[in-house]
Amino acid sequence: MRNTITQQEAARRVEENIHAVVALLPKEARLEQRLSTPQNCDDPTDNGPRGRVTESHSYQIHDLPPADYNAYFDTIKQWWETHNFQILEDSRPKDMYLWAENKNDSFRISLKANDVGGFYVISTSPCVWPEGTPAPQN
Repeated sequence: MRNTITQQEAARRVEENIHAVVALLPKEARLEQRLSTPQNCDDPTDNGPRGRVTESHSYQIHDLPPADYNAYFDTIKQWWETHNFQILEDSRPKDMYLWAENKNDSFRISLKANDVGGFYVISTSPCVWPEGTPAPQN
């Protein structure tokens, strides 16, 4: 077992990732929070112990022209690649979906868009202990 950051710190860093993306978009881009919820990490991919959580926040970004979505994806992808993110998936041109993971802290972030004006950004933390330390063992 390893110590982790707290759930509160994970939520703060998830928000920082989202706002870093928005800073790359035109100033008229407007965020609308869609979901902000911790999830149990009881079946984590790292086979770690139960009791941990992940923070996941999603936003819809309004007031951007759909014709420019691909250019925004390109700008964000380039920024991620120069800021220590690994691109996990770029489904374009079939689907407007881009997914990356920070190489230092394993936080993940994705962009999704559709042709009816939906543009979304979702960021998720790795598994963390709610209080930042392992749960006591019985």
